[in-house]
Amino acid sequence: MSDKTLTVLVLAVVAFSAAHDLDHLVRDDFSQSGAWAIAAAFLSVKYALTGAALYFYFRGKIGAGFWTVIGVLGAVALWFAHLSPAAEQRPPDISAMYGSPIAGFIASALVYALMLSLAAIALYGGWRAVGAGRRG
Repeated sequence: MSDKTLTVLVLAVVAFSAAHDLDHLVRDDFSQSGAWAIAAAFLSVKYALTGAALYFYFRGKIGAGFWTVIGVLGAVALWFAHLSPAAEQRPPDISAMYGSPIAGFIASALVYALMLSLAAIALYGGWRAVGAGRRG
């Protein structure tokens, strides 16, 4: 585990993802009937898998290639959920849900920060995975 850049990117993705999930909870996106059960199940699975991925990453069992796939899939999901023209909760919509302009700015900035971290881990992880393949 000698790649400090990859480690920083992994931790950034996890932190921004957790902060974004917390934003969904603060905005009460799960107030519809049955939505809390679905959200609880999804978040339980998500964080169990995140914990397992971190465990195996810090023990050297998974590396750059794995995080490249996570970055690409995460960026695609985030695009459709929040950044595409058809998204129901684009950053300006998220910002408008808060009474405070600062809170709204932080919540919408989290979407962009998460997207940037996912793109960075996809690009850097891919570069490391391809580069490691050539050297090995």
